[in-house]
Amino acid sequence: METVNAVNAMPPVNPALFDHLEWKAEQILGQLRAGYSLERLSAVYEVPEPHLRERVPEWRRKYPAQAQAQA
Repeated sequence: METVNAVNAMPPVNPALFDHLEWKAEQILGQLRAGYSLERLSAVYEVPEPHLRERVPEWRRKYPAQAQAQA
């Protein structure tokens, strides 16, 4: 039997959240380029940091103009 640590378990993600983040993707990439941390953006957009961390690589491929200054 597998146990789950309730403190570290991520809640299910609302699909509307991903739609909202997709709408803001270019803005978020620009903010990352400007020096904002994922932690700060997580608080601003009220999104768990792991969800942002998962999406950023996809957005960098999808929106290269916004991501070009990022490593």
